[in-house]
Amino acid sequence: MENINLQLYSFGMEDNEKDLTLLDKIRITGELGFDGVEFARGYEDIPVDVMKKALEDAGVKAVSAHCALEVMEKDLEYLAALGVKQIICPMANFNTKEEAKELAEDLNAFARKCAPYGMKTGYHNHTDEFYKVDGKYLFDWLMEYCTEPNIMFEIDCGWCSAAGVDPVEYINAHAGRIGSIHIKENNAVIGANLPQSRHDTKPRWDIKIGEDGKPIFPPEFLEMMAEHEKLNCPQGAGIVDWKAVKAAADAQYDDVIYVVEREASYNNPKNRIECLKVDIEWLRANV
Repeated sequence: MENINLQLYSFGMEDNEKDLTLLDKIRITGELGFDGVEFARGYEDIPVDVMKKALEDAGVKAVSAHCALEVMEKDLEYLAALGVKQIICPMANFNTKEEAKELAEDLNAFARKCAPYGMKTGYHNHTDEFYKVDGKYLFDWLMEYCTEPNIMFEIDCGWCSAAGVDPVEYINAHAGRIGSIHIKENNAVIGANLPQSRHDTKPRWDIKIGEDGKPIFPPEFLEMMAEHEKLNCPQGAGIVDWKAVKAAADAQYDDVIYVVEREASYNNPKNRIECLKVDIEWLRANV
C-alpha cells in the first residue's frame, strides 16, 4: 500500500509519548515512514512558516485535518496555507433525522466557504452514526442532507465494523461520497452507541475535577473506555478486510486519502510508537 497517512491523535499519552510536542509527532511520523499527517488541532500557537518547515523536514504532507464545527472557519486559512485538502468534523451529537438535517446545514455552509480554496469538508463517524432512526442509519440521513458538491465523508472502518456494519458494503452503498478512510484495526462488534441530541447541553459524562486538579471519571465511563481499548489489536489481526476496503474505496472515488488512526496500544508495556510501526509495516506489505 502506498500513500499512507497518520492521524496525529494516534500518538496518545503513553509514558514515552506524553511529553511529545506536535512538532515532535510530525518528525516521528516521517521517521516511521508515513507519507502525510491528518491534524487533530494542537497547531493553534504554531506559525504557518514554522509548521511548513516541520512538515518539509519530516518529509510528510499535511493532507487533512479534524476540526470541530465551532473552529472550522477559524482554522480554514491556516490549513489551506499548509496544503490541506480535507477539513473533517471528527464528531457531533445528533440523534434524529431532523438533527441530521441541522448538522448537514452546518456542513453545507462550511463547504461553501471551503470551495474557493479548492478544499473539501466532511464528517467522520464513530458507532453512534450507525444507530437506526426511521429505518435508516443516522449516517445515511446526514449524507442525504449534505448536498454541496465538495462534501465527502471519512469512513472510520474500525468504528463502523464495531457497530456491526461491514465497511466494504457501506462504501459500496455510498459510492462517490467516501473521500477518506480511517484505517483503525478492530477485533469485535459492540453495536452502535446510543447517540446524544445536539440540543442536549448536559454533558454525557459527569466528570469532576479532584483536589489535585486531575479529572475523576465515573465508573461507567471507565468501563466504556476499557471496553473500547480491548477492541485494539495489531494491524491485520482484526475483523476488517483491508484489501477489500481499499478496492471498494478506490473504485468509487478518485484520490481517496488513507489515514491510520490508533485509539489505544495493545502491547505491554504500552508503547504507541511501536504499535504504529507495526501498523505501517503490515500495510506496506499486505495491502
